[in-house]
Amino acid sequence: MKRTYQKRSSFDFKKLGRIAFTLFVVFIAYKILTPPSHETARIDSPNGSKTARLRTFYYYDDQPSYKVYYRESGKRAWRNLLYLPAYTNTPADSAQAMIEWSPDSAQLDLLINGTSIWHHVFED
Repeated sequence: MKRTYQKRSSFDFKKLGRIAFTLFVVFIAYKILTPPSHETARIDSPNGSKTARLRTFYYYDDQPSYKVYYRESGKRAWRNLLYLPAYTNTPADSAQAMIEWSPDSAQLDLLINGTSIWHHVFED
């Protein structure tokens, strides 16, 4: 009895096609579910130990949402400190958002039109 074996290709094109299609679907879902945003500010703390950034998102209407992130020097991952869904005390077109460190780098403030509406105190 003679056995015959089929030579299998080490590279399966069907699997590659499925993987490419799955990645394409994930990419499209990410683009649909991710709101438009831009980085409003990125500043280093006065002592250089941390970096903070403020991102503005537009989920619906024209009312912006804000997220404040920070990371320690030498690290790559950003940590989310604040998500502010909408700030409705001022009209959206006149709101000027920014972040500011305290001189001793212990506190980070979110300012809208020059008024602090939120702060975070870091424990070192």
